[in-house]
Amino acid sequence: MERLRKILRALFKDNLPKENLLKKGINQAKKISSELKEKKIDFIYSSDLKRSSDTAEIIFKEHPQAHYKLLEDLRERSWGNFEGKTEEEIDFDNIKIKYQKDFEKPPKGEDLREFYERVKKFFEFLKEKHSKNCVLIVSHKNFLRTLIGIISNKKPEEVWDFGPISNERFYEFEI
Repeated sequence: MERLRKILRALFKDNLPKENLLKKGINQAKKISSELKEKKIDFIYSSDLKRSSDTAEIIFKEHPQAHYKLLEDLRERSWGNFEGKTEEEIDFDNIKIKYQKDFEKPPKGEDLREFYERVKKFFEFLKEKHSKNCVLIVSHKNFLRTLIGIISNKKPEEVWDFGPISNERFYEFEI
């Protein structure tokens, strides 16, 4: 349950539009930027939320030739009324795991199937528009986990079987 508390705490923060990158996040973005320096990146798509867009900006400095666009569709799953609240304010013990794995919809948020379909729609856009391009996606852990699941032909209920997604690395796929 403690792991779930940490996951939810991070999720509630990820969807806040003005949440700044911490020094650790800046250093992680610089490390990834350095690792990507020799790659020819044609397009950079980033979540429009500040932590992701700040990360993308750091990487974009090494790839100024890339087309760069912020997209709301790359946001983390919407937790609706729970976003921006503390554990006490949302009565955390009553949330339990149902919103994380049982496909129940948080009030005014997205259930996992809706989230999966949003990520899948973006993946279809990538396949249609960028089959010959190198595209960098800067988003949030669960968005990326779901995208990897879709690329790997996983069903919505199988996406959570992937291990942790790291902030300190990038994932490469040919589609």
